[in-house]
Amino acid sequence: MKRYSASGLLAATALCLTLSACTSTGSTAGGPSTGGSASSASATGGGSTSGASGSTGATGSTGGTGSTGSTGSGTSGGSGGSTAAAGPAACTGSQITVGVGPNEGAAGHIAVAFLFTNYTDKPCTLYGYPGVAMLDSGDHQVLQATRTLRGMMGGEAPGATSPSTVVVPAHGHVSARLEWSDVPQGGLSQCPTYAGVLVTPPGTRTSTRIVSFQPIACTVQIHPVVPGDNGDVQ
Repeated sequence: MKRYSASGLLAATALCLTLSACTSTGSTAGGPSTGGSASSASATGGGSTSGASGSTGATGSTGGTGSTGSTGSGTSGGSGGSTAAAGPAACTGSQITVGVGPNEGAAGHIAVAFLFTNYTDKPCTLYGYPGVAMLDSGDHQVLQATRTLRGMMGGEAPGATSPSTVVVPAHGHVSARLEWSDVPQGGLSQCPTYAGVLVTPPGTRTSTRIVSFQPIACTVQIHPVVPGDNGDVQ
């Protein structure tokens, strides 16, 4: 019969306890820490990344929260929508042609509407006042029309405090009203007759000379571009 000393038994018992503790600690560290990494990756990387990492540990199934990656696509869609809401771009001089309508008048005031036609396949916008210069027989600019929101013969909507942005449809037109007085003022015996006008659509540098329009005018006003073809918003 073999004999074992008490000290030997105590040493063996201590060794066994140490090994048991080590094994227990290793199994605890193996699962949850990896699963925690999987859930962290899914929050930042997107749904597809979380699925792959989740399979590493038992708790990795919580990687299902990676569906929150849909927030990214939602944000992207929202920004796309705001771009679409911007609408048509401003018209360029190469898109617009200028014409003139018939005169109408009352009590010493005469008016005419300039028509701004978009001859392209895309709508565009105009904002503000056309440039209108009165010309003499040598094509010199001798008078600039005064810019006013509204006059006796029409213009922007009553009560408006500023011009409005107007969409010019593809192959459609908008208008601006020019009005003037043929009643002499300030000691003048008669108003001058102009040989034509030079009209520039708002926001552009492309001018059109109209010699068929030769007003007799002492004071001249131009109103903003508005929808329609008569230069007046009721």
